[in-house]
Amino acid sequence: MAEPVTTFARRRWRNALLTVLAGAGIIAWHTAYDVSLYQPAFLTGWLLFAIILFLALYNSRKKLSMVPLGTAASWRQWHIYLGFLSVLTFAMHVSWSIPNGVLEGALALFFVVVAGSGLIGLYIARRYARMLTRRTEEVVLERIPQFIADLRAQAEAVVLESAVETGSSSIADFYNDRLAVFFAAPRNMWLHLQGSRRATFARMTDMDIMTRYLDDQEMVYADKLRGLVERKDRLDYAYALQTVLKAWLFVHIPATYGLILLALLHLLLAYSFGGAR
Repeated sequence: MAEPVTTFARRRWRNALLTVLAGAGIIAWHTAYDVSLYQPAFLTGWLLFAIILFLALYNSRKKLSMVPLGTAASWRQWHIYLGFLSVLTFAMHVSWSIPNGVLEGALALFFVVVAGSGLIGLYIARRYARMLTRRTEEVVLERIPQFIADLRAQAEAVVLESAVETGSSSIADFYNDRLAVFFAAPRNMWLHLQGSRRATFARMTDMDIMTRYLDDQEMVYADKLRGLVERKDRLDYAYALQTVLKAWLFVHIPATYGLILLALLHLLLAYSFGGAR
């Protein structure tokens, strides 16, 4: 008999419940520590530092996909929900107030950047991953500029051939006026990020108007050009979404390592002058 498969919704609710219980446990532990006349800031400080170190390991795990250290999906779930716990632990560590020291303020700023970029990354990863699967086939971001260059060369070849074979410059004129800039580089990034097809619709409308004045021989080349425009639009769409999916990591990852370095300095000063017990 096949084992029941845990659905995404059930897994999400289960993980959320475990996170809430873990958060309640941390609060209870912190309270007991405080009542026992210990310094709870050292407890939450070490706990927060351990969580941040584990979260930072996620980036290393992605680079070592061949090593059997658990599935990438499991690591991602741990990363997300421990990230939420880190926010609670940080708030308790600073006593739910804004730090006023220079080092403490810098630490708080780095933590806010790391946590904020993490939340933004979670949102865009969920949203844009679904959008990508609906409209485009899988394509590597770094190869998209070369694919665009290839499409531009094909489009220019179609335009040149149409002018030679038909003796008309209608398609060539339209390409130079409306499509040359479009094929030169990725376009309409902001509209693609919104999931809007307004620019695509406008471009296709212009092509429909242009084709009204073409004969049957010219229509053959116009249809070829239309197919290249549609392929270029899909590449632009993939480029826009994948660029954002990768760009936020250039904030999140460096800020994480900066946070770890500042946390080490903070621990050193705390134990040198704070008198932990």
